Amino acid sequence: MIGLLVVCHCDLGRELLSAAELIVGRLEAADAISITPSTESEVVLKTIGERVKALNRGRGVVILTDMFGGTPCNVSLSFLKKGSVEVLTGVNLPMIIAIAQHRHQLGLEELGSKALEEGKRSIALAGKLLESQ
Repeated sequence: MIGLLVVCHCDLGRELLSAAELIVGRLEAADAISITPSTESEVVLKTIGERVKALNRGRGVVILTDMFGGTPCNVSLSFLKKGSVEVLTGVNLPMIIAIAQHRHQLGLEELGSKALEEGKRSIALAGKLLESQ
């Protein structure tokens, strides 16, 4: 199983994991890290390193962050390592659900691509989408 770590501003990551668990059930090897204005970079780096190590069950870890260029993403990119740690930005609930459903059978790179695809597919301007129906 591929591990899942959500690193976001405030408690967004924890809430996304809670919502995912409401839909798919308990998520093993999944955790969230919250970053606030008072969080020190050294502490975040150390915490992410510890969580990546703890969540890796031999098949790698996907780190999801809220937005490219933000502190959660910038710090997480320090752990990006082909075949071991993948980082995706713009996390949304469908991405987490896709990872939960496919992390047992897909490899790290394929899982990252699947999460990216599902995340993009789930974004819609509802009014326009309903007009075309």
